[in-house]
Amino acid sequence: MVDVVIVQIILGISLFFLINWIGKHSYSIGYMEISIFVKAEEAPALNFLIRVLSPVVFIIIVSAFLYYFGLDQYVHNIYLVNIYYITFRLLFNLVTGRRLLLNWYKQLLYWLAITVISYFTYSKLIKIKANILPDFTTIANELWIIILIFVFQVVNNVRFSQDATIRRKENYIKSRYFYFKNKYGRTIQELTKNEILEAITYAIIIYEDFNRPKAARIIENLKFLVTKRNHTLGVMQVESGQLITDIESVKLGTQKIVNTYRDILRANKEDNVYEWYIINSIIESYNGGNSYYNEVSELMNIIKDEFYPNTVDRLAGNNQSNIE
Repeated sequence: MVDVVIVQIILGISLFFLINWIGKHSYSIGYMEISIFVKAEEAPALNFLIRVLSPVVFIIIVSAFLYYFGLDQYVHNIYLVNIYYITFRLLFNLVTGRRLLLNWYKQLLYWLAITVISYFTYSKLIKIKANILPDFTTIANELWIIILIFVFQVVNNVRFSQDATIRRKENYIKSRYFYFKNKYGRTIQELTKNEILEAITYAIIIYEDFNRPKAARIIENLKFLVTKRNHTLGVMQVESGQLITDIESVKLGTQKIVNTYRDILRANKEDNVYEWYIINSIIESYNGGNSYYNEVSELMNIIKDEFYPNTVDRLAGNNQSNIE
C-alpha cells in the first residue's frame, strides 16, 4: 500500500503543476490567476468549474488509464489524489508568501467542493470498473445536461464586487514593501539617493519576489551550482556568473537601475526629457516585455503614491537627482 500512497502523492503534485499550466493558457476563456494587481473576474462560473472540476476530471481520466493497463490497485481511494493536491497547493501558497493575496473563504469553498465531489465521483463512478465511462443514452440525462448548461450560462454572467480583492492586493503590497524596506532600505537609499528611484527599485523587488519566491530561488541556486552557467539569481533576479546572496542581488540590481538612469541623463543632456520616459526606460532596461513593464510600472505608481506622496525628488527637470 505504500507504493499506492507514493503514486497518488506524485499524481497530486503533478495535478498542481498541470492546473497552473492550464490557468496560464486559459485567459481567453475567463480563467483568473493570482496576481499582484486587481483584475475583474469576468467568468466566475467558469472559474469555479475549472478550479473544482479539473481535479475531478483528472482522477477520472487517470483511473481509466490505470484500469486499462491493469493497475487497478492504484485506483483504490484515488480521490485522495485531490486531497494531496489541495495540501500541496496550500503549502505552496504559504511558503511563497501569498497568504495575504488569497480569499480564504473562497479557497475553503473550492477545497470542500473538490473533496466532496471527488469522493462522490470515486464511490459512485470510479470505484466500479464497469461504470468508469458515463452513460448518455437516456433522454433524462440529455435533459439534465441542457438544464446544467442553462444554469451555467446564467451564473457565468454574475459579477462580484472587487472591494475585498483590492484590499488583499493593497495589504500584500504594503506587507512586502515594509518587509523589504526593513531588510534592504538603507542599502537602496544610499545607492539611489532619490525617492522615485527607490519606488522603482521596490516595485522591481516585489514583482521579482512574487514571481521567484524564496523556494524558487533556492532551486535556481542549486541549478547554478550544477550547471555553472550564468543565471538570474537573488531576490532582484540579477544575471550573475557566480552564486550571490539576496543582499548582493539587491546591491547589483539597484546599481543597475542607477546606472541606467545615469546613462539616460547623459544621452539626453542637450534635450528635454520627460520623467515618464525615464521611468519607462529604466523598467524596460531592467527586464524587457510588455507584461513586465505594465505590471512593474503600475506597482511603482502604487508605491510612489502610498509611500512617497510628498516627495520633492524628480528624475527630470530642475529637481532631478544629482547622482554622482
